[in-house]
Amino acid sequence: MRRLGVAAALIAGTVDVLYLGYIRSQAAGDPQFLRVPFVAIFIAGMAICAALSARKSAARWRPLLLGASAAGLLLLGYFGIFSIGLPLLVAGAFALVSLVGTLSLEGSPPAGSGKTAAAGMAAAGAVTAVVVLLAGFSLAERAIRCPANGFESGSGPGVLGGSYEYSCNKGKLTISG
Repeated sequence: MRRLGVAAALIAGTVDVLYLGYIRSQAAGDPQFLRVPFVAIFIAGMAICAALSARKSAARWRPLLLGASAAGLLLLGYFGIFSIGLPLLVAGAFALVSLVGTLSLEGSPPAGSGKTAAAGMAAAGAVTAVVVLLAGFSLAERAIRCPANGFESGSGPGVLGGSYEYSCNKGKLTISG
């Protein structure tokens, strides 16, 4: 089962590198300048969690690491299904299968407090990853950089705070919503 954690880490790491390379090749200035770095750092964090879960010394923390990796990669894969999402969904599925195997098959203690604690750790990892992803998106989408000259505007659905509109007029930012 630990090999699936390694596979999840390799897929997520590869997607991260390709994503950054693709974004750099576009050389377009995104007014929401924190979105790309946040997504790249989040994917890297999920890949690191999956990779660390494969270590023998991580047996105690494996449910937490795999829970975070599975939930984070699956949710980000869902959000990005039309761009980088499909390989992230595959990586998240590998992490999830590894997590299920960790909780049920691989040397887990028999039913009782050990399994309950492991399941709780997996849930805590999953909730943490989801909260970090949603909060990060919410903050990154509202961090807008205005050009010094000219006019620019846009809008977004808002992950946590509802929809919003922004306009930049000669370096002055106005956000409504």
